[in-house]
Amino acid sequence: MNQPSEKIVATLDKINIASLFIFTAFCMFSISITQIAAFLGGVVWLLRTHLTGNWQGQRWPLGITFVLFVLACLIAVVSAFDPSYSYKELRKLLEILIFFWVVNCVRETHLRDSLSTLLMIAVTLACFYSFYQGWKSGINLGHRAEGTMSVYMTFAGIIMLAGMHASGKLLFRRPINLLLLTVLLIISISLILTYTRQAWFGFLIGLFFLIFIWRKKNTAIISGVIITLILVYGSQIRSQVINLTTKWDVVTLDTGEQIKSNRWTRHSFTGPMNYRIYKMLNPGNDETFNMRLALWEGGWLIFKDHPLTGCGFKCVDLIYPQYPDPTGHISRLRGMHNNFIQLAVDTGILGLSAWLGIWICFFRIMYQRSKNLVSDQSSKWVVAGSSAAVIAFLVGGCFESNFYDSEVNMLLWFIMALPFADSNLNEPERLNAKI
Repeated sequence: MNQPSEKIVATLDKINIASLFIFTAFCMFSISITQIAAFLGGVVWLLRTHLTGNWQGQRWPLGITFVLFVLACLIAVVSAFDPSYSYKELRKLLEILIFFWVVNCVRETHLRDSLSTLLMIAVTLACFYSFYQGWKSGINLGHRAEGTMSVYMTFAGIIMLAGMHASGKLLFRRPINLLLLTVLLIISISLILTYTRQAWFGFLIGLFFLIFIWRKKNTAIISGVIITLILVYGSQIRSQVINLTTKWDVVTLDTGEQIKSNRWTRHSFTGPMNYRIYKMLNPGNDETFNMRLALWEGGWLIFKDHPLTGCGFKCVDLIYPQYPDPTGHISRLRGMHNNFIQLAVDTGILGLSAWLGIWICFFRIMYQRSKNLVSDQSSKWVVAGSSAAVIAFLVGGCFESNFYDSEVNMLLWFIMALPFADSNLNEPERLNAKI
């Protein structure tokens, strides 16, 4: 094969880099532009690789696990309740290519750091827009902060991931960047305004993971004290928190007089937050939690009838009348609000096992990388931040099917790929590429 001219290769490289920056800049604002940038960048990457014949130089970490998952999804569609209805969802698998595109095109740390900075700028602007929404229309449980997305859960999911990336950078990169601390504070406030508890939970668990590996000894001691207090004084602490979340709201009467009330006001900042915390502490009275329980029970019944390969993507739309639905939640939502149960229903044990294999292998590679970075701390932040983002995603996915959310998914693959940009770890990368 004739080698392409240097001018052609340089042009393709420029298009690729431009696509990476456009993808990063718009992942918080426009799914269409983000997808176009990813598609263009992916095509240019594959074209350049084909023209230069450099397939051997491409890196495919997690390749086997991704292939197994794709095969499991194909089998699930072929054996689906209605293959003609399920096959359309296979297009979501193309989003996986974003991971390999970034892995192979972001090889230098300076490009990785530039993209990271751009992501922080983008998420800050998106959060400021959510503040503007609150100032203009008010924020309450009926009108949550949606930011630049059309659904508050999607917005909460993407700023949760970006927040984990920022937290890793703040804790592990030296010197400490006060501007980045401000960005993280802005993200945290915006996340609170979404009143999305699964994103709160994922963010807190991911942050705890980062703090633990940052200060293992201190975190272990503090965690032990907290666990002991909960075990010994759990009921008293719960009662005090419930009292705090129910008795100090202020209600303005029509006359203009303000009185204290133990009811949650719909248009205050603390009212909806107190209400969400109260419901978390009283799951028996939490309508959304009971809704999820009903969905999970229905999902379990469907899974038992299709355990190996599932009933295909979106099969619940077609088969839900065959199962008991006393609450009516399954017929209304037709989704499981849980990644694990949803994948079990859609793809069976084969798909769920392959999906779990992706994360097991990812964390194994990140652990190996963290060991290799003992003498070079300059890139430890991106390994920690990516790991925390995946942890937050998986934890939040216990209460929401965020794996099926394209905006969240695309940013997840992007953040997961950034640790592979360290050019100092080329040798371990060849070993990891075989996993």
